[in-house]
Amino acid sequence: MSENLREELRGLTMVVTGAGRGIGREIAQSAALAGVRIALLEIDQGNLDQSVAKIKALGGDVAGYCVDLGVEADVIAALAKVEKDLGHVDCLVNNAMVHESEDLLHTTLEMWNRSLRITLTASFLCIRQLLPGMIARGGGNIINIGTVNAKAMLGSDSYSVAKAGMHAMTRSVAVRYGPDGIRCNTVVPGTIATSAWQERVDRNPAVFSQLKPWYPLGRVGKPRDIAEAVLFLASSRSEWISGSELVVDGGLLAGPAPMFRIVEGSD
Repeated sequence: MSENLREELRGLTMVVTGAGRGIGREIAQSAALAGVRIALLEIDQGNLDQSVAKIKALGGDVAGYCVDLGVEADVIAALAKVEKDLGHVDCLVNNAMVHESEDLLHTTLEMWNRSLRITLTASFLCIRQLLPGMIARGGGNIINIGTVNAKAMLGSDSYSVAKAGMHAMTRSVAVRYGPDGIRCNTVVPGTIATSAWQERVDRNPAVFSQLKPWYPLGRVGKPRDIAEAVLFLASSRSEWISGSELVVDGGLLAGPAPMFRIVEGSD
């Protein structure tokens, strides 16, 4: 991260949901290193404590709030406390999600509702709670973490549907509240090597190696790749970007890399 970008971010306040591990923790840590004041929202107390401790050890200004984002009253109470503690919130990063890997025929209603509740509805609740303060101050920034699964059929059906809803919500917020100074964008990750993949790695230790050929840039993503995109969108460098999707996928959605080689007979 350049010193100029750090200067642009320093002093901002940011809420990151699902910040106990993986992408959320990396976003929070990177933002804190740039001088952003961070509020972490996370359901797992142990993961939350680890994230807070790690960021504090780096000198970051961080506070953690253990909250079930699937419960409306808990979200309202937690974010009211965040606004009281921080004074205001400049940027909200909706990262929390539940990933159900089953196909539709093997997805129970409970699994379906859990995906929607934590991935989509929780993001709506956080936006709804923080928007009034942002509008009252004349501006704010909302960054939703989407997925390439919302753009192409890549499995994990209930998760993909919930994330597609986030992509649509980004556009709604950007258009409806743009005149109030609100920007809203979606970061669209490809495969990111995090602990969220552990169950699949346990089943198939070679999964990341097998996925690499599908990525033109020759690797799966790292949490840092997504954090850098988020920091760009949080900064004034992106002040005329809203309602957009910033795809960070190593070229995956540009086309199926193995296919053209087969078609051309060049594999």
